[in-house]
Amino acid sequence: MATTMRDQAARTTLALLACATLGVAGCSSGSGKSKDKDNAAPIVRDTGAQDGAALPTVNMPDLTGKDLAAATAAVKAAGFTDVGYRDALNQNRKPVADKSWKVCTQSPAPGPSNPREKVDLAAVTAKETCSGAPTSVPPVKTADPTRITISPTKSSTATRPNPTGTKPDPRPSDRPTFVFYRNCREVKKAGAAPIHRGDPGYGLHLDMDGDGVGCER
Repeated sequence: MATTMRDQAARTTLALLACATLGVAGCSSGSGKSKDKDNAAPIVRDTGAQDGAALPTVNMPDLTGKDLAAATAAVKAAGFTDVGYRDALNQNRKPVADKSWKVCTQSPAPGPSNPREKVDLAAVTAKETCSGAPTSVPPVKTADPTRITISPTKSSTATRPNPTGTKPDPRPSDRPTFVFYRNCREVKKAGAAPIHRGDPGYGLHLDMDGDGVGCER
């Protein structure tokens, strides 16, 4: 009888110990889950891309060949605010936004662009091309006219109109028999103006009206 009572007491004690052990484990498990929940990182929702918000767009005009003053005004009228200039020939010059400089290249290119982008304009002076060559070639200085004299083998007498009605000088002329003048300026410089048909150096390019007398004026 005593043995039976001791066995029941032992079973009761084991049951109580088992319940106590299970209760502590359950509390520990619940506490850990609560702590993990409290330490979880917050979830941030990126609304910009999901909402489909588009970047602003304006039309960038074609500025190639325009002077910097007109190009700058066109860029600002399109909505751009940040404009920069640089020397297209990389000569460390600082372009000025006026008519003395012109645009060679631009960034961004013509077409739809974001007005928040910086506009970069590469320019040269108005007297230059974008390749660096001058736009106008300086005039070439011509050499002084050269007279070519050929001694004739036979003397010949040439007649010419005499508008004044005076008799021609019968004396032979001391002028060379073959002279070439490019223009009336050379004729006057040689003291041979006006020059008549038959005179050394006379040519139709000097007698524009064809009356036989050239370089009259």
